[in-house]
Amino acid sequence: MGTGPDPLRKAGRDVLRPAGAYRAMHAAYEMADAKPEDVNVAEVHDCFSVMGAIGTEVIGKAGPGRGTQYWVEGKARPVGVCGINTSGGLIAKGHPIGATGIAMIGWSALQLLGKAPPELQVKDPKLAATFNIGGPICASVCTVLRATR
Repeated sequence: MGTGPDPLRKAGRDVLRPAGAYRAMHAAYEMADAKPEDVNVAEVHDCFSVMGAIGTEVIGKAGPGRGTQYWVEGKARPVGVCGINTSGGLIAKGHPIGATGIAMIGWSALQLLGKAPPELQVKDPKLAATFNIGGPICASVCTVLRATR
């Protein structure tokens, strides 16, 4: 698990490229001895539509400014390159402040264990990444989980 803060004030930060989030994700990958291309399951903090795209960039599935295109191309579908937010994300299930990260980990574990509903299950899940950000886009927690079966 990696954590990374960004300045609370808007001055001196880019909310479309939260540096703390990128540091947190990099730390999580480093601890797991993994790379973004190893991930085929992910849950990202999509509190707003744009955050789904930014989250796709933070986990390393798309370059800066290319997160939306990843979704448009179908790569985030359960049968895509990396099933992202196959749970429906926050936009589908609500935004339980404080419980968001637990829900991401729980869903990722279901995916890695092959226990997600069949229509949402990613085929041959190997590595899951989560990206959670709170506050006014300034406090990030990222994790990487590995299938053990």
